[in-house]
Amino acid sequence: MKQNKNENYFESDEMEKWLTQYFLDPLTDYLDENVFRIDLFDSESSFIVEALLPKVKKEDIHISINSNTLQIKVKQSSHDKTRTVTFPFPISHLQKNITFENDILEIVFLKSESL
Repeated sequence: MKQNKNENYFESDEMEKWLTQYFLDPLTDYLDENVFRIDLFDSESSFIVEALLPKVKKEDIHISINSNTLQIKVKQSSHDKTRTVTFPFPISHLQKNITFENDILEIVFLKSESL
């Protein structure tokens, strides 16, 4: 039963509205240009967040996930850079896969808890 509830979050009109608002928000463009770029992808089995982090070492990346918020912080010598994505549903309990290769941090949230 819990799994169906999670799937409804991902397949709802609210999710579509949230994605549209996120990409049309001028602040998103500003942060992509001045902090670091984040892209969101929705597939049948997962929701994917990608952050473009050129010239960043893996050990300088810190990720925190609380309830419905994902925060990516990059430690740099002059100052830290942080991006926060607030989802319209809880993500902290979802199974996730995190990789960092070729300057791209990829966080995959699986839509099904049973995988």
